[in-house]
Amino acid sequence: GCNIRIARSGGANSRYGKLLGDKLKPYRRQMENGTMDDALAVKLMAEVYAETIILGWEGVEGPDGQPLDFSRENCVKLLLDLPELFRDIQEQAGRLANFRQKELEADAKN
Repeated sequence: GCNIRIARSGGANSRYGKLLGDKLKPYRRQMENGTMDDALAVKLMAEVYAETIILGWEGVEGPDGQPLDFSRENCVKLLLDLPELFRDIQEQAGRLANFRQKELEADAKN
């Protein structure tokens, strides 16, 4: 198995919101008109996740079966090549309950 560490896609993750806004800004009119290319939208979102949500991984292998180093470029490629994985990561990153324990631990330290 592999282990992919993620951050929350909301809440205190202001980097996510800022980068998402910056990436989508040039396409705002297309988004409003419903004419934005789906493949472009997925690519932009993969870039945002690679930079702000996915923090690292262990045990991820490339198509040749060799370990795949974590990098922004490898992350984007992985997300685009494995859309079901990308959807699962998006779902998990949006679930507050997945991150609630860390918040409780941080509160307890304060």
